[in-house]
Amino acid sequence: MCNRSCTIAGHSTLIYVVGNYRNMKQTPFIALIGLTSLVNAQTIDIQQLKLNGTAGFSLTLDELRESNLEIDSIRPIPELMDMSMADSLVYIGGTYFEYYTSSNKCILNVIKFDGAITEVRVGELILNNETTAETIQANFPEDCISTDDIKVYQDPNSYKICGIPISANGRLTDSRFLFFFLDGKLTRIDIWEPS
Repeated sequence: MCNRSCTIAGHSTLIYVVGNYRNMKQTPFIALIGLTSLVNAQTIDIQQLKLNGTAGFSLTLDELRESNLEIDSIRPIPELMDMSMADSLVYIGGTYFEYYTSSNKCILNVIKFDGAITEVRVGELILNNETTAETIQANFPEDCISTDDIKVYQDPNSYKICGIPISANGRLTDSRFLFFFLDGKLTRIDIWEPS
């Protein structure tokens, strides 16, 4: 247990202890934890995600092949991604899924708005290459009120970025939906998981 502050699910939290340490059995011990930001956090439910209206976040390779998305290639994991546990990458334009042979699952990793992927729906929210940083900030003011600068390996562009926590089946995860903006427009979304 931490005395003054600790980290819970990535959020620094102050804990206030009320009571008499010497007589803890007789005196009520009350810990007030500032979890309001976790309870009320704005999240994106990954289960609601749809690419071009069909493919979701996690599906089998057969389901991906049967969707309206055309697979361009399936490639081995590059050395740059040597920490990935996936067996290969399944590309649809610049968008790719990590593929796991043992489970036959394709897990979405990077979305690029190009000719292959034109739209991402998350519930009622529709995202595409015309979505502005201001639109994302209006929908997610807690996490995207400001953006940070970022460079992507082997990409000459400099992006603005912000991240939204991801929930799955009603539970908050440690993952984030990272929005990449170029010239004020949404150009890429990464699904980031801590390693």
